[in-house]
Amino acid sequence: MEERQLVLFVETAQFGSFQKTAEFNLMSQRAVSKRISALETEIGATLFDRQKNKINLTAAGKHFLTRATELLNTMRMTTYEVQQITQQAKEQFSVGYFSPFEGALLRMALLDLPTTTNFLIEEAGIEHLISDVLLKKIDCAVIIDNPLFNAKIDQTNLDSVTLVTNHMTLGLSPGLITDQTDSPADYLAKFPVIYYSSEESTYLEEVFKSSIGQLADTFNARRVNSYEQMQLLVGMGKAISFYPTELIKYLATPYDHITYLSLDGVTTAHSEFKLIYHHDNHQPLIKQIQRYFDTHQF
Repeated sequence: MEERQLVLFVETAQFGSFQKTAEFNLMSQRAVSKRISALETEIGATLFDRQKNKINLTAAGKHFLTRATELLNTMRMTTYEVQQITQQAKEQFSVGYFSPFEGALLRMALLDLPTTTNFLIEEAGIEHLISDVLLKKIDCAVIIDNPLFNAKIDQTNLDSVTLVTNHMTLGLSPGLITDQTDSPADYLAKFPVIYYSSEESTYLEEVFKSSIGQLADTFNARRVNSYEQMQLLVGMGKAISFYPTELIKYLATPYDHITYLSLDGVTTAHSEFKLIYHHDNHQPLIKQIQRYFDTHQF
């Protein structure tokens, strides 16, 4: 029993005519009749009651029509599902990012990739992302660099590429700026420093402290549960935070009510955003992400 035979049978039942089925399929009436007869012989039952200018389904034909329609639908759906599985296995690309800033960078690069790619994207803590890349659960991740981690990277199976180097900026509510001579150290001494991480971690606090040199001893940092919460608390003057200067424009809105102050005189006040991936992962899209950042300025 062939799929083509079932299709011709269903169409003939719907048209009520061998001739109309033949015309629809650009075949001769004799060819259609012959295929249906072969089907009847194979299943051992007469499907149509053939009269001079009219055909009707027999009782067996009516039952077979229901089953044939179900079978064709199942075959078509199964074919579609297999094609989707094959496509996903062939072109799926899994990536991770740490915060909305890394997410903004990643979004720009991913939009430059082929639209046929099936993406799996996750936001997670730094330690989680590093583990997933090492275990090959994801192809790559964009993270903010911690020099303490970078010093040990050669001891792992990870490779890294610097995508963007940013200066660090101090963000605070305009209402807190009462004396233009106040230095970053003054604000750090007066207000709590907050940061967002999707998972419990001190990684970003370590990044801040390694980035601002001698100012690291003047503040204590704590984690909040969402980027929106961080922006709200900073905008209301309840806390301050650090931001990557060149990436602020991709996330800042006029409603944040935040002023961004340069950390003048702090020569180490910068951060690096890196793409990390397992050293034996040769997924070509990783190279395409690297090329994107090689050819764009941030």
